[in-house]
Amino acid sequence: MFRLLVALVLLTLSLISIPTVTKARYASIVIEARSGRILHSINAKTKNYPASLTKIMTLYLTFDALKKGKLRPNHPLKVSRVAASRSPSKLGLKAGQRISVENAIKALIVKSANDVATVLAEKIGGTERRFAKLMTARAKTLGMKNTI
Repeated sequence: MFRLLVALVLLTLSLISIPTVTKARYASIVIEARSGRILHSINAKTKNYPASLTKIMTLYLTFDALKKGKLRPNHPLKVSRVAASRSPSKLGLKAGQRISVENAIKALIVKSANDVATVLAEKIGGTERRFAKLMTARAKTLGMKNTI
């Protein structure tokens, strides 16, 4: 699953047009998984708004929950009022609807859907706040020193 996540992230990065002029609001880094060698880097150490990193970490923790058996791909996740109220980008899920873990993963990867990210966060962490703490703790174990 982790290799799939890495492949999907690399594919996504390859589809994004990378500006030739470095902008403070944009950052990217591509690291070869086996060697740890940095293949591409723009503003990698600049502090930026974390929307994309948050989605990647949400996927990371989702794949970890799948690996540990805490979630199953066909597991239905209930959409809360909070999740349904998230602003775009989103799928437009309504409170009380359900989405499978597998479809939530796809929506997060393809659409970067905020409502789906909230659904996963609430399922894995119990609350968004607790999930944010789990993401920060995992980021620290991965060697990310400047992210919260």
